[in-house]
Amino acid sequence: MKLLFATGNQYKLNLMKERLACFEDIEVVSPQDLGLSIDVVEDGITAEENATKKAVAFHEASNLPTIAEDSGLYIEKFKEEEQPGLFVKRINGKEGISDDEILNYYIKKLKEHNGRSLAHYFTGVCIIDEEGNIHSDTITETEFLFVDKPSKRVNLKGGVLDSISYDLDCEKYFNDRTDEEKKAHFKELDEKYRNLIDTTLRQNKKHR
Repeated sequence: MKLLFATGNQYKLNLMKERLACFEDIEVVSPQDLGLSIDVVEDGITAEENATKKAVAFHEASNLPTIAEDSGLYIEKFKEEEQPGLFVKRINGKEGISDDEILNYYIKKLKEHNGRSLAHYFTGVCIIDEEGNIHSDTITETEFLFVDKPSKRVNLKGGVLDSISYDLDCEKYFNDRTDEEKKAHFKELDEKYRNLIDTTLRQNKKHR
């Protein structure tokens, strides 16, 4: 079974391929593999809504089982109006600002909350199966500590906020973790993805 992952992000594509490599009956393909280029307006209120918009658009164009996702950030100590939600890199209504501006904004906000707060990312996932049935869910990722003192390795490749995100299990900044420590952090998330894929695609196919 070919599963189209509706993303143009090569890093996310590689991550999904690795995550689902245990399913020998599923081949993850990208829009680029199929020659597809679709601009989807992600104006949903929730991550699930945006994921569904993308999944529907790419499923209709490819007629393949499709998975799409959209992510957001929740910071425990931030007030409701301060929550980044789906707009982690939109500051005061502005988009396209520099990494330094984004980093400084969150450091400043954290200082207003004693310099640290528990936080977690959440991902809205939508899967459309071979018969066109839509399945969606929101997956909460492993909790971490958001801090106002950045790692010394700010400029490493990765998310700009990795330098102020602290892994509570291995007691390291996200930027300082080894590949194995990163895998350990995402173990629970990977399992949730695999369970969702198994339930919506593989088991449904067996029962038909």
